[in-house]
Amino acid sequence: MASSSAENRGLLERTANIGHKLDMVPYHFNSDACRSLYHYTSLVGARGMVESQTIWLSDHAAMNDITEFSHARERLYTLLRNRAVFAELPVRLAVTWMVSGFPEIIGLFIGSLTARRDDLNQWRSYADNGGGCVVEIDARYLEQDAGVSVHTVIYDDETIDHCLTTGLRVLQEHFEEAPDDNEALVEMARCLAASLFVMKHSGFADEREVRVSRMLVRGADNGFVDVGGNRGEGIRTPSLEVRSRQGAFGETSFLALPLRRDDGTSAITGVGLGPTMNLANVTLATAFFAEHGIPVWRSELPYRI
Repeated sequence: MASSSAENRGLLERTANIGHKLDMVPYHFNSDACRSLYHYTSLVGARGMVESQTIWLSDHAAMNDITEFSHARERLYTLLRNRAVFAELPVRLAVTWMVSGFPEIIGLFIGSLTARRDDLNQWRSYADNGGGCVVEIDARYLEQDAGVSVHTVIYDDETIDHCLTTGLRVLQEHFEEAPDDNEALVEMARCLAASLFVMKHSGFADEREVRVSRMLVRGADNGFVDVGGNRGEGIRTPSLEVRSRQGAFGETSFLALPLRRDDGTSAITGVGLGPTMNLANVTLATAFFAEHGIPVWRSELPYRI
């Protein structure tokens, strides 16, 4: 099933960011129920987001905990081994090939947000031990206009298994209806593989994570190529430059996803200051964000360092 970078690009242009629209994971994020999403970061990180009007999406291979993917992958392989869903050999081969070869074929670039506006654990883990910021972003913009997929992370193993069996049934039904349509089968297997990145171990459940993601392909030089995304009404968004930075795990590829609406206003709707931020930084941060027209609030959670 080897394929060229040109073939990979063609497949992705036809299926960019549609995985969860195939109902493989029937637990969609809905901005009607959650109007804002939050990104915990340092003060420097929050200033950078406001100045650049972007949020960084990083290569999944540089995630803090790469075992996130392996947890869902092993549950999928267990379902296949135990024949939990009837799937003919071509379906099983397409799924296992795509899941096992995902990093070599596709780059999934991810940004981690949460529905929690003011959370002690996330102040501690992601925002300089409470001395950083939480950036509030318009969820409808991300869902409809940013050219990314937005998914609520699933933590319950029973629900994960249900979603994976649903995905396998979708592939099997397609195979039965069009057994010679290998191209679509591979596209759908790719979407199922991507869905594994929104399924995590129950130990992370308190974070209530929401992930934004964009799929990229490998180019001729083995680097990543962004082919753009889809807006809610089907309009394509422009491709973005793939850049690199030094991350916790070495050189990391990333995209700077724009956070500015069509009318020129910012999709950043507020910034919260951490409960342990010192007075000097509170003064500086308040002035900086006010200068950029961003409402500021201060966490008053009781916090022990």
